[in-house]
Amino acid sequence: VREITAGPETEGIEFSEDGSKVIVTNEADNTVTIHDFNSGDIVKTVDASAYGLRPRGIKISPNGQFYIATLEHSDNFIVLDKEFNHVKTVKTQHDVPEDNLHKGKSPYGVSFSPSGDKLFVAASGGFKKRSSLEVYDGKSFEKINRVETDGRRCWHFTFTPDAKDILLACGRSDEVLVIDSESLKIKKRIPVAG
Repeated sequence: VREITAGPETEGIEFSEDGSKVIVTNEADNTVTIHDFNSGDIVKTVDASAYGLRPRGIKISPNGQFYIATLEHSDNFIVLDKEFNHVKTVKTQHDVPEDNLHKGKSPYGVSFSPSGDKLFVAASGGFKKRSSLEVYDGKSFEKINRVETDGRRCWHFTFTPDAKDILLACGRSDEVLVIDSESLKIKKRIPVAG
């Protein structure tokens, strides 16, 4: 139908609530570009380098009021309002004193729970490159939980249609994890042939 040219190393794509805009994260030049859906023209560029490096995931909140963009090499994510203005930067990596592991490093995939009460961020660069799924409050963005996956490069995930489970794809450990969305317990590990 049409081609839309974004920035170099396009990573994430999202749509505005009304479908009139396409929002793209561009890893190599540290931008988030907003395009008119019909023409493909850039209507706004957000320079993410003021907040971090290598934008990856992008997701609109269920109520359409803001967007979350993960910044992989800065171990954080940014919150943009519906006009794509920066509202907040949230750190994803924290030292855990009791075991000195660096969890929440290298955030990539991002999604809200269907109700919008929780925000999930897949972080792939923790201790020995073991991934985690970080859980935040969907409004305050305070960290509230974490799923230790023991998987490697778990970058992307989705909810099942009934929203009861999360399916987390782990590229380097060749598996898909099935995680209960309420208890956050891993229910099953599905191996994928290499």
